[in-house]
Amino acid sequence: MEYFDQKILFERIAEKIPEYSSLANELSETLGLGIDSIYRRLRGQTKVSLEEAVKMARKYDFSLDEMYQHTHNTFPFIYRGINYNIQDLETYYNGILNEFDKAGEDIRKTKIYYATKDIPMFHIFSFPEVAALRLFFWKKTIYDLEDYKSKTFSLEEIDNPILDIGKKMTLKYMDIPSLEIWSDEVIMSTVNPVLYYYESGVIEKRNLALHLLDKIDDFLNHVRKQAELGGKFLPEQNGPSIPNNLEMYYNEVTLANNTIVLESRGQRNAYLVQRAVDYLFTDNVIFCDRAVSYIEHLTKKSVNISNQAEKFRQKFFAQMHRQVDRVRDRIR
Repeated sequence: MEYFDQKILFERIAEKIPEYSSLANELSETLGLGIDSIYRRLRGQTKVSLEEAVKMARKYDFSLDEMYQHTHNTFPFIYRGINYNIQDLETYYNGILNEFDKAGEDIRKTKIYYATKDIPMFHIFSFPEVAALRLFFWKKTIYDLEDYKSKTFSLEEIDNPILDIGKKMTLKYMDIPSLEIWSDEVIMSTVNPVLYYYESGVIEKRNLALHLLDKIDDFLNHVRKQAELGGKFLPEQNGPSIPNNLEMYYNEVTLANNTIVLESRGQRNAYLVQRAVDYLFTDNVIFCDRAVSYIEHLTKKSVNISNQAEKFRQKFFAQMHRQVDRVRDRIR
């Protein structure tokens, strides 16, 4: 927090609250701290943590950028990690739902930019088996959770309550216009675990492994249909209720990371994803603008396969289906 000026922060909050309100009482309620702790922060005896600053900035609706000196080379980030400061995946996905709710109901002023090296999390929950496989993989292999060390995969995993939260998240996502950049490598992080788990005995039956691959094929067919129609919708629906709210680009180069920007009411939040679902978050204007510029630059080196470019769209999805087929051939 070397560059953080908490005096300016408190001055900004004092401007936001009613004249009859006590700044100390307001901050005590916002941060969940006692009055003595608040006064130590007001006097500068205790430094305000970045997480506390973010809580205040969100509550009183201002940017943290002005609290920092030399913002051209100092960007504040919040880290969110499973088993670090997020208890579990259920809490994680509820947090995403809250982010969507804060974005507001006017989707005309909201947009998501998503450059991905994996299947975007917002798509998988339309197919319970695919989502259950991904959740199982994260818990067992990525996060090495104790309860999953000796666990095998079964279709009982689709009864996971997280899938219900994920479906709600997906429905909100479908209403928001998005620009997505995919490479044909995105499917491998879902297909490869099927082979690995089958060969290691985590998936005990060949028929179950083949069933999962069939569902991945169904998933790809549905994404292709959404790209073709240029809109997002559930598999059980005939087409998008909101036209032209999906721009999908095919980039032949594997992307380095998952970069997401949520744009709403003239403000942007950027999310850099690591370890499957952990992420770094910032609302720093400079960084968010550069993240959008990066994604827009990628689109110029990519092919728009939504609503047009049928040849490239067919090529893109055929390549991913072939990757599924290669794993299927090794299991049979």
